[in-house]
Amino acid sequence: MKILETITRNTLVTVVALLISGCVGNPVIPVSDLTRVKTKHSARIVRSGDTLYTIAWEAGLDYRDVARWNKLVAPFRLTPGDRVVLSPEGRNAGTGTNKAQVAARPVKPATGARATSLEPKDNSSSANATAEIKSNSISSQNHKWVWPGEGEVITRFDVDNGDNGIDISGAEGSPVRAAAPGRIVYAGSGLRGYGLLLIVKHDETYLSAYAHNRLLLVSEGDEVGKGQVVAEMGSSGAKSTRLHFEIRQDGKPIDPLKYLPAR
Repeated sequence: MKILETITRNTLVTVVALLISGCVGNPVIPVSDLTRVKTKHSARIVRSGDTLYTIAWEAGLDYRDVARWNKLVAPFRLTPGDRVVLSPEGRNAGTGTNKAQVAARPVKPATGARATSLEPKDNSSSANATAEIKSNSISSQNHKWVWPGEGEVITRFDVDNGDNGIDISGAEGSPVRAAAPGRIVYAGSGLRGYGLLLIVKHDETYLSAYAHNRLLLVSEGDEVGKGQVVAEMGSSGAKSTRLHFEIRQDGKPIDPLKYLPAR
């Protein structure tokens, strides 16, 4: 009898131990916890609405590096389904191909607002495109930027906190202005968290972004001047009306307040 009780007790201990070991194994992580603000990937599959500039912007990379790693030449045409590598190590691992250009994602304007075409314009040659950019080229040393919005700065630049630019408050429909001359290289809503977005290429070093608009007044390929109204302020992709403004130097975000004039 005692032998039977000992065997039964040992069996129960073994079962409990197995149950406990199963519970303390690798925990189940909620899906929401797997989503990071900035996820690093070695490659990216091109989706409808993507451009080389938006892919590089999303990854915090210089678009010229991404083009070189993928053997792409201006005007950097991509097709949905292409694989774009995002590091020099992936250059020989099935890089993207230079096929038909992707059309910008159509955007529905606010009710009663003037519609604007977001189809990219076809440049006659990469040489002409480069010449146009050089004619409008700027730098922090030889050009004064202007404020893209007239409201109060409600969020300041803090890369460690995930703030890659500044937020400027304003009323719905307030004018959004190009901070410096350049060419529109993206107009659409394909970047998560930016809402209706414009990206302006100023020269081979600087890009700027204008996010959360309610309406775009320019299209991809348009040349814009300093201070030109390019959009109307809104709340697309944001919890309140605001303009999110970023400047990137060689793909890296920099503090816009160091470039904009003092108020």
